[in-house]
Amino acid sequence: MFKSKRRQIVTPQSEHLKLVGTLAMLWGNTNFEAPPIERTSMIAGMGLHDRGYGYLDNNSIGGMDDSEWFPIARCGFYMPCSDTVADTIVKYHIRRLAEHGDSAGRKTLAGEFSGAIKKQFKEHNLSKELFDRMDRITDLCDSLSFSLCFDVHASGEISIFPRNSGDKEVTVKYHVEDGLISASPWPFSVDRYEGYLVAYKLDGYPGQLDPVIMPYVLMKI
Repeated sequence: MFKSKRRQIVTPQSEHLKLVGTLAMLWGNTNFEAPPIERTSMIAGMGLHDRGYGYLDNNSIGGMDDSEWFPIARCGFYMPCSDTVADTIVKYHIRRLAEHGDSAGRKTLAGEFSGAIKKQFKEHNLSKELFDRMDRITDLCDSLSFSLCFDVHASGEISIFPRNSGDKEVTVKYHVEDGLISASPWPFSVDRYEGYLVAYKLDGYPGQLDPVIMPYVLMKI
C-alpha cells in the first residue's frame, strides 16, 4: 500500500496496478510505436507488474525491509501465468526491483531471477532486446502511478526507445501534481484521459474500509 505524503489515506497496490494497466492500454502514437506484441499481453503484464501483494494489502511501500519484501517478490515472480509475454514483463519488473540495493540478499535474489528469465527466454524463444525495451515503458508507467498513489508532487525522466526498429532513445520527462499527470514528449494515444483510484482512510485499514476517491487527469500540456 502507498501511504499518502500529505493526508491520512492509503492506496492499495491493486489500485496502483489498475492505473499502470490503463497507461499501458493508452500507450503509443505516431511518435511512440507500441511494442510489437498483443496489446492485451502488454496491459496484463504492466497492469500486474507487482502481482504478489493481494487486493487490499497492508505492506507499506518504502517502509518494508528485505525480510518482508523478499517473500512478496518471490510470490509475484513465480506466480503461474498462462500468458508468457505478460509473465515475462512482470518478471522483468520484479527483477529490476531486486537489483535496487547492494545487500548480499538483493544480489542473490536478482541473480536467481535473472537465471529464471534467461531460462524463460530459451524455452519460449523470446527476444531479450524486446523485453529490455518494454521494461523502460513499464518503468515509466509505474513511476507515474507511483507518484499519484503517494499523493505527492513529483517529476522525473526515463529514456524510451520510440521506434521498435530504431536505436535512438528519447528522454520522456514527467510531472505529477494534484491529480494531473503530464509527460513530454507525449507518448500516449489520447491527449486527455480522466479516471480515478480508490484510496482508503488510514485509520482502521484494511479491517475497516472508508473509501476516498482520488480522481486523476492524464493530459498533454
